[in-house]
Amino acid sequence: MSTPAPNNPNDRNDPLEPLRRPQWQTEFRRKLVHLGFIVLPLGLLWEFLPWPRGRSEFRQLFILLTVGAIAVDLFRLHDDRVKKFFKSFFGEMIREHEEFSLLGSTYLLLAALLAIEILPQPVAAAALGFTVLGDAFGALVGRAYGRHKFFRKSLEGALGCLVVCLLWGVYLVTVHHMPWQVVLVGALTATIVEMLPIPLDDNLGITLAAGYAMKLMLL
Repeated sequence: MSTPAPNNPNDRNDPLEPLRRPQWQTEFRRKLVHLGFIVLPLGLLWEFLPWPRGRSEFRQLFILLTVGAIAVDLFRLHDDRVKKFFKSFFGEMIREHEEFSLLGSTYLLLAALLAIEILPQPVAAAALGFTVLGDAFGALVGRAYGRHKFFRKSLEGALGCLVVCLLWGVYLVTVHHMPWQVVLVGALTATIVEMLPIPLDDNLGITLAAGYAMKLMLL
């Protein structure tokens, strides 16, 4: 058996060293899939496809996607062949708790469906953007540079979440002319919910909390 090489002291001074760790690379691949869901809020904002357009049609789309995702999850959880396929194809990208429950992507589609049901379409889009971007960058920054632990997460990860949420907010204000006060409340709410140990999947928690906070600001 070969002896592992001693740690290189220079790695401690290399800011990119955490990004080369296998655990971070696995999280990065997982979050790349998560970031692909940015098409949902962008589609709600721009309506760039012939279908869906308008709240009713987006509701139909999200119902179809959510039901389909739940069906796939049920097969994955109860059919050994499907479970083996997911295990071999996605490997470590599936988290431990997801082996016995819905995938994060399914929760995100469910969040999109609930958002379009209870929120105005632009607010639903804003909230989903906070979820997709904030959750992803919060996890990536926290996994790489998290040092100061807070509620089982890190202040560095929370800062990463806040920064990207504010950038998404700037986009919403400048391009889609949403009130900056509303967007700021949404960004802060999303960051707080992402950081707190709430017994609810982040995809649901962030979307609903940030969306409802913004809806209250518009009353």
